[in-house]
Formats: sequence, C-alpha cells, structure tokens
Amino acid sequence: MEQMDIMLVDDSPEVAELTRIALDTKKLADRMTWFADAEEASDYMFADKIFADRKDLHPRLILLDLHLPLMSGHEFLKIIKSNVATAHIPVVMFSSSDDQRDIVQSYQLGANGYLMKSADPREFIGTVADAGVFWVNRNKVVR
Repeated sequence: MEQMDIMLVDDSPEVAELTRIALDTKKLADRMTWFADAEEASDYMFADKIFADRKDLHPRLILLDLHLPLMSGHEFLKIIKSNVATAHIPVVMFSSSDDQRDIVQSYQLGANGYLMKSADPREFIGTVADAGVFWVNRNKVVR
C-alpha cells in the first residue's frame, strides 16, 4: 500500500478535480486519494486490518463531505474517531452546508475543522490549497 497524505471523500468528480488542482498548486496533488463515497473509503481503511493498524499508512488529512450517498460524512467521521487505530487522523469536514447544526454535530463527533466549499472556483482552490499546506506541511501528526 502506498502512503497518501490527503484522502478526499466526496461524491462530486468536479470537487475532486478542483481539489487536485488546488493541491497541485502547492505540490501536494500526487499524494491525494479520492473516494466517491464513504463506504468505499471505509472499506479501504478498515476491511484490511493491516491498513487500520499501521499508522505509517494513514493519511495526514481526510477532507470529508457531509452529504454522501450510502453513508453520510457524519457516520464515517464517527467510525474514524471511535477507532483507536485511526482516531488521531485529522478530519476536516468539507461541505457546502453552513447549517449550524451540521457544524456543531461535526465538531461533537470529533472533526478537526469545518471548511465551506465555495461556488467560486478560485476561492475553492484557495481554501483547499491553504488547508493542504497547513494540515500536510505544518501540522504535527502522531506516527
């Protein structure tokens, strides 16, 4: 298994492409893995016990959409944060929702941050690039 620095869980190919562009501006794009739904991401992280138990394989950041098919972002966040092997991974909710209930619930479930997706591509790219620089290059993680 290859080390990834950023895991994106979002059902939109457009969001995935803009995220890739944003991370590429900071030379982080080759370290992003995209999952279109939380079940697929959960299977990747937990179906193979080897991955879940090896901290050197964990992403440095998970960008997690709130509204996903099959399993919600909140449900996946709860799984990540309730597992002792993955609870240390920073998870930033990445949503177009500015509903305070969504934001509060995200933090109550253990989210490390909550970013708003902008409809403006330039602002979107700037937000993702800034988050990538902080969480991948500046934040110190458990290894």
